[in-house]
Amino acid sequence: MGIFDFLKRNQKLVVAALLVLAVPSYFIYDYTQHNPRFCTTCHLMSDAYETWDASAMHDLNCHKCHESDMIESLDHVREVIFENPDTVTKLTEIDNKVCEDCHANNDPQWLQVSNTAGHKVHIFTQEEEPECIGCHGIQLHVFEPPEETCYECHSVDHEAASEEMNVHCVVCHEFTATEHELIPPRDDCLRCHESQQTMGVSFPSAAHNNTACDNCHNPHVEEQHTECVECHTEDLGGGLHAAPAHDDCNNCHVPHSSEPMRAGCLSCHTDRTEHGGTAECSLCHGFGA
Repeated sequence: MGIFDFLKRNQKLVVAALLVLAVPSYFIYDYTQHNPRFCTTCHLMSDAYETWDASAMHDLNCHKCHESDMIESLDHVREVIFENPDTVTKLTEIDNKVCEDCHANNDPQWLQVSNTAGHKVHIFTQEEEPECIGCHGIQLHVFEPPEETCYECHSVDHEAASEEMNVHCVVCHEFTATEHELIPPRDDCLRCHESQQTMGVSFPSAAHNNTACDNCHNPHVEEQHTECVECHTEDLGGGLHAAPAHDDCNNCHVPHSSEPMRAGCLSCHTDRTEHGGTAECSLCHGFGA
């Protein structure tokens, strides 16, 4: 009796046998291909699973980002079984298209980045498009770039900024903003510095109101500002401005105030406390020639 005759006479038995094989095979395939817990069967993947599970990507299975063909997958299994490696030897390679399939497809369920100020400047307007994982893949499954990532290109003053100001770059530079550019406008500075409590000085609303903060302040270094005479170029060759003791503008002019304060004068001229009542000294004592 040939094989075909056997199959014909035992159709029910054959169907049952196929089901017995097919059902567990399906579940095995589904588990290995779509369940991230399968990765933990390799002892090297414990850290990767834990960081993935705590990340914003925890609803996606591994193969959504980590694509491999059957040959690569089988070779990986062979390596794990027969070589028992104690470190992950293959670096992750994820093409930008994998990221863009979700984050640049106009689907509102994912954060869309193609029109954000930061990604326009750093990715979508570059002649040679950088790799997404160059910023978002520095740490294992921690997708928010660490501050050090910015320093690789933007090195000027940033080391001092991180030590003195203790803020991440994106606190001021709203990377995913769509309504303005990466350079923060004056209003953004005032959200933190509205009362200037950190400097201990007042900030009258009319003082330098049309001046961008970074015209005077290097935003990456605290307690440093541009010399006033770079803007105030009027003739300072005579009068009180020429006096040796008046060589520091801040000795008389309170920062962020457009007028000199009597208290500033009296801090040096202590013998004139009662002189002139409460009038500003500049009403009588001119600073010009």
